[in-house]
Amino acid sequence: MITDLFLLQLLLTFFVGSAWIYLTVLSGTHFGSKIGGFIGGLPSTALLSFFFIGFTQSPEIASEATTVFPLAIGISGIFLVVYAWLVRRGFLLALFTALVTWFVLSSFIVLFHPVIFAVNLMLYALAMFFAYILLEKYLLVRSVSDIKINTSIKHLIIRSMFGGFVIMLTVLVAKKGGPIIGGIFTAFPAMFISTLTIAYKTHGIEFSRAMSKSLMVTGMITVAVYAVALRYLYVSTGLYTGTLLSVCISAISAYVTFRFILPELK
Repeated sequence: MITDLFLLQLLLTFFVGSAWIYLTVLSGTHFGSKIGGFIGGLPSTALLSFFFIGFTQSPEIASEATTVFPLAIGISGIFLVVYAWLVRRGFLLALFTALVTWFVLSSFIVLFHPVIFAVNLMLYALAMFFAYILLEKYLLVRSVSDIKINTSIKHLIIRSMFGGFVIMLTVLVAKKGGPIIGGIFTAFPAMFISTLTIAYKTHGIEFSRAMSKSLMVTGMITVAVYAVALRYLYVSTGLYTGTLLSVCISAISAYVTFRFILPELK
């Protein structure tokens, strides 16, 4: 049952989520494709979505929602591959096809209900490996490090509100559809869409395409680490402590990614 309190919490989710994404994307617009993609791939959407699922329902339900999350993150990696593959034929075509691919593949998670977390993690790792190989070896996506993104406040606000709406929708879907569907929508590539769209609008197809690789590397590593941490910490330490500790663990993985992995990207 949806109460007035839950509706108030949904409204709070929207505003907090929009503000978070606005600040994240604004930071990313001042750097090149590697750093911009790195910032865009940090677990902002997942962090807020899982937190508000735990806040509006319970930490246990939020923890359960992580069961299918690795698979959903792997599908988000495929979303980036499809986008990078088609964007030279048209931005809207690439974005639309990538979104359709995401929804179609996500529907298989709903149909088959994979419940073994370790297996889902292994499938995620395979998806990440093949997505990276396709971007690096087949699609030949290369980083662009010497262009700065400048975009209008209006564009940032609109896309941040879109991201906030998706986070709010994730919490609502988790409330009505259960942890499996909620876990899938937690991995919806709202931040990817916002970042790629801003990059395309300000500096064109090649820059937006270049960001897909760093978004994938950061997003698929750091966000997965965050989800694994909170799966166990939410239950053992509670919502607030679990969130804080998960953020710290994710920050370590983000530093390792930033320090040792991103510099190796071409």
